[in-house]
Amino acid sequence: MNKLPVTFSLLMMCIGSVHADDALSVMRDSDRRMKAADERVDYRMELLEGERLTFTRQLSRLDKRMSDRTGTLVRFTAPAAVKNVALLIEDSGKAINDIWSYTPSTKSLRRLAGSQKQNWFMGTDFTYEDFEDYKLDSYQFTSLASPEPCLSWPACRRIEAKAKSEEADVSGYSRKVYYLEEASRYPVQVDYFDRQGVLVKQLKTEGLQVVDGFSRPTVQTMHNLVANKSTRLIVEKVSINLGVADAEFTQRALRTEH
Repeated sequence: MNKLPVTFSLLMMCIGSVHADDALSVMRDSDRRMKAADERVDYRMELLEGERLTFTRQLSRLDKRMSDRTGTLVRFTAPAAVKNVALLIEDSGKAINDIWSYTPSTKSLRRLAGSQKQNWFMGTDFTYEDFEDYKLDSYQFTSLASPEPCLSWPACRRIEAKAKSEEADVSGYSRKVYYLEEASRYPVQVDYFDRQGVLVKQLKTEGLQVVDGFSRPTVQTMHNLVANKSTRLIVEKVSINLGVADAEFTQRALRTEH
């Protein structure tokens, strides 16, 4: 009498393992196809309350894969009130990334404690951790369904990401759901759920372009569903494989004002 439930349970465990393995494989493929050796993106940032535009800013983002780490440097370039405010993320494969911020008005450089990455970044609807990449070793990935339409794309694959151990202790999210456009494997939408499991934010892409063989968004908007606010990033220029120096991803570079 007990054999059927046990067999069924084992079968479901095997199916779950297959789904997890497939999801991780897809996420690795997405990560590989997204990452250039180095890259610079220039944005116009629009902050909105409801439909009302409140602020406009300019910023740039640098990314590079190095021998011992991956670096991301985000810097505001205008207006004067926020110019040279900057953020550096150093991912060397540890459970928790090193995140540094620089404030030019006080000339202060500070390292963010792990849980501080949940904090809002400069009045936007992005938190510091929203600038991190997939962190493939720190999450458990599961495929939620077969590819189906999403936004303006005919097929997207939905993959759930749940943080493991140390990452779960410092992340502001209980889980995230990535919508990977099937042809490019680019995450055209990301759903963010808070620690209580409530959907609180959505990052949505309005279009994709191909730059030097890499799929890149034209416009992305982070929707803050709780506060009825949003932050829109309008891509003005993408430059790939420029030969950016490793020295651009150091604390000294972070303090260098332009």
